[in-house]
Amino acid sequence: MHTPRLCLAESEQAHLRKYWRSAFDAHWSGADSLLARISPPNWTLEWSLPGWLGDAMGLSTDNIREVTIGNLFGLAYVRLHDDLSDERFIDEERAEALALATRLYQRWLAVYIRLFGDSAQFWGHFERYLDQWILASLESDRLPAAPFEHYDEMHFLALGHRGALIKVCAAATCLLAGREELLPRLEHCLDQLMIGAVLLDHAADWQKDMTAMRPNVFVASMSPLPQIEAHASANRAAVLRELSIGRGARSYFAVIDSRLSTAQSTAENAGIAALANDCAWLRHHAASYRRGVAAAARRRLSEITVELLGASANLQP
Repeated sequence: MHTPRLCLAESEQAHLRKYWRSAFDAHWSGADSLLARISPPNWTLEWSLPGWLGDAMGLSTDNIREVTIGNLFGLAYVRLHDDLSDERFIDEERAEALALATRLYQRWLAVYIRLFGDSAQFWGHFERYLDQWILASLESDRLPAAPFEHYDEMHFLALGHRGALIKVCAAATCLLAGREELLPRLEHCLDQLMIGAVLLDHAADWQKDMTAMRPNVFVASMSPLPQIEAHASANRAAVLRELSIGRGARSYFAVIDSRLSTAQSTAENAGIAALANDCAWLRHHAASYRRGVAAAARRRLSEITVELLGASANLQP
């Protein structure tokens, strides 16, 4: 049965957008277009998670709003940081984007300074998640050394920690609500959710990543060849073959479902029903995507076969 995805109320989304625009006047070119890029539905989890957690823990509306604003600034900073790392900007835009990224980072910290001052407990969590994200970002242009079927928890966490900063709002909510005992479960839940989400992103982006010569775990799970230009055709053929006439990447998507299932049950046990619902929604989305991508691969393989047969016929004397 289809699981509908929940999202932050439109009134609260409007409040966030108004606050964002008050923080970034016309001097900060690019701020409004960045906000459009990071808005729901693609960023539903990032906008909604503080409310899901805060509602379940009885946190005040004002505190939920503050944590949500902090989450928006922090994760917008991450998005812009990734864009800068990918060299998406020409030289003239790059200086402005760097300035905006700096301001986002300052705004992000300011929210939590207001809420926690110099609390060693909160900032200890913050620094730990930041370290996880930095290490994962540094490793993002390399694949784990082991074959996919031999990945252990360390390899999977190296992928999932690309979303480690989502845990900042979880730590903030638990501390503000006096529910510190829930944080280890929420960390585990969000790590598993991020692992599943990153693996799904690699499956969705495999063709774009191959074109850009970016390392892709989904491709690596289908082909042992290095992901370089010399092997691009062979790697593409291996993926299409597995999707169309193999097992349809069932083992890869089984790992995604297992991670998301763990995240869902952990959220349920922690009493965060809305987060559990979002894990269930993503599981359904992943399963639907697997069926769709396998069907698309079969169509593409059929087209290639027809093209080859036509070329062969044209060569006949």
